[in-house]
Amino acid sequence: MHRVSAVVSSLLFLVLSVPLAVSAAPVERFVMFEGAGGATLAGLLTLPDDDDEAPFPAMLLLQGSGPTDRDGNQLPEVRTNLLRQLARNLADAGIATLRYDKRGMHANAKELPQDFDALRAFVAWENFVGDAERAYRWLAADSSIDGERVGIAGHSEGGLIALSIAQQGGSSPKVLVLLSTPGRPFGAVIADQLTGLMERQGATDAQQAEILSADQRIRAAVVATGEIPDDVPPGLQPIYPQYLGRYYQSLLQFDPAKALELYDGPSLVLAGGNDLQVSPERDFRPLSAILLAKDNGSAAFIAPGVSHNLKLAAPGESGFEGLIDAGIDAELNGWLSQMLNDESAAFWK
Repeated sequence: MHRVSAVVSSLLFLVLSVPLAVSAAPVERFVMFEGAGGATLAGLLTLPDDDDEAPFPAMLLLQGSGPTDRDGNQLPEVRTNLLRQLARNLADAGIATLRYDKRGMHANAKELPQDFDALRAFVAWENFVGDAERAYRWLAADSSIDGERVGIAGHSEGGLIALSIAQQGGSSPKVLVLLSTPGRPFGAVIADQLTGLMERQGATDAQQAEILSADQRIRAAVVATGEIPDDVPPGLQPIYPQYLGRYYQSLLQFDPAKALELYDGPSLVLAGGNDLQVSPERDFRPLSAILLAKDNGSAAFIAPGVSHNLKLAAPGESGFEGLIDAGIDAELNGWLSQMLNDESAAFWK
């Protein structure tokens, strides 16, 4: 009988397991499926190049916030290829993946409503969660996938969506992987990000207090009414566009720590020690503490010198470029190989 509890360490947690079959090269297939409310979603199904191992275990990959594409990029300004790298690395470990463009964006841009009220409803938080749940069901039903061995991995906001799916209980992913995911309600994360940004920009104490007070007022109004106030200061307008009122109303009330407590399956929380967007102390540690109370193979790992995008980065740097940190990659692939392996159920009892 083997049990592994959550591990919180700045060192690599060595997973003793037999990995799934190693693939020479992944096979990618363009797919389309129906999201929430009938929205059309386009994505890529990545399969290991080893038909003898099919049907494969699989992971649904969910990107972070904003107009991020299925590869994890916001071109031309931001290119991380985070989800693309994750898909390739997992294929090498014998694990299939599905990643897709968000509703109304990139390959799905033609469906973005032009009418304000329609747009406001289209981008409601519940629709993004519904899209991901339908993507999970589509993946589990594909003939090349073992529907009993399918999990969800979400980066940043994508981790919150993964937790929302697990909390609702409509779908039951075998495992959850939370990558650089907030452990507190989103309002606290926004306030922290604003504070860090203003400090780096050299804002005075009075300027910081004014912006943080306005941010708190806006968030309170959004939660109460579902509307973005008309008097958002110019510095906060990029964060709070008018059409995102319904989106923020639900997101700001979501508690990721509570959702993780309610999820019964094994979870893996991964984070970088030099994350500028999600706090290693205030976000990673609450989630890892929850996993310590579970006896189901859950684990947590924080990699020193690694950014929000799981790349090596010096303190204060964004860390967009390069490959996924080797420690993060080893931890993720090893843990998933155990948890999605046919023998994993016996291993963890």
